[in-house]
Amino acid sequence: MKKWWMSSIALGTVLVAGGCGLSSEESSGGDSDSGSGGNGNGDSSSEDAEYVIEFAHVVSPSTAKGKAAEHFGELLEEETDGRMAVEIHPDSQLGSDREIIEQMQSGTLQMNAPFTGVLPSFAPEFQVFDLPYLFSDREDAKAQVNGELADKLNESLQEADLRALGYWDGGFKHFTNSRRPIESLEDMDGLSMRVSQSPLLESQFEAWGAGGTSVDFSELYPALQQGTVDGQENPLSNIVSQKFYEVQDYMTYSSHGYMSYPLLISEQYFQELPDDLQTTVEEVAQETTEWQWEQSQKLEEEYSQTLEEADIEISELTDEEKEEFIDASEGVYDEYAETVEGGEEILDAVEGQ
Repeated sequence: MKKWWMSSIALGTVLVAGGCGLSSEESSGGDSDSGSGGNGNGDSSSEDAEYVIEFAHVVSPSTAKGKAAEHFGELLEEETDGRMAVEIHPDSQLGSDREIIEQMQSGTLQMNAPFTGVLPSFAPEFQVFDLPYLFSDREDAKAQVNGELADKLNESLQEADLRALGYWDGGFKHFTNSRRPIESLEDMDGLSMRVSQSPLLESQFEAWGAGGTSVDFSELYPALQQGTVDGQENPLSNIVSQKFYEVQDYMTYSSHGYMSYPLLISEQYFQELPDDLQTTVEEVAQETTEWQWEQSQKLEEEYSQTLEEADIEISELTDEEKEEFIDASEGVYDEYAETVEGGEEILDAVEGQ
């Protein structure tokens, strides 16, 4: 793969909003009270509705994603005059992101907003979100997930009986670790870093001289506390809401990866809705998506302030330091293009944005 895949990426340092909090990796925790969108207990609004959407997710209602799920439910009920109701099941009440998607495919559940890292099991093309420095800043990410890249990825979801109604903001990932400040590529040498399921993330850390160790998100805090791994990567929302900063000594604003949360609905369920309700669902999803991005940006500022006041040493990569990481990541892009069917075309869509 030619190096221009990486050199074409600008090195803006704007931080993406830390939406969706607890990392739609397999997280839970925080305030588990649901709002008026429904809590899965069969309230009167859902009993009276013609159509009920069971919307399960893995984060706290206090996060941008959790709030957006409630907002979607309230707005949809309002816009359909009660013909549709949404029951929200937060905090992994009905399983992990993977398990929720499988229940959507079987018809038990209808909606989720999973983190993109779980989707390659259903649509391999989504590994593109695991590529380091794919987007330069928040505005670039927003443009990409509303452009040709999203169009191509949405096509791949159809085969898995899933439909994307929008892409919610999860935030840029940053490093934390317990051994030393990460201020250059050399500082990664020998670190044991936690990764999620993606083989591309393992390749990412290997390319940077570190080791990638798979740890379930629910077990990450004790793994960091006990030194099972030296560090991890996550958006500010997860670093703060899961209190990783309590068991890590160093944090680096690296903005090296982006986490998105596709708002998914079961394709079979969607097709069973009358045309007018399909249109309303799409319109409400679009409005909610804009609302969620605004919420995540507000929360990002709060997360940054929390970290400033915490007992953790903070540093930030300069553009020149990021360039070291970008140059070392070229092989990860090659791996994506070579192992994912249609991968090169998807990278073309990113480049052409």
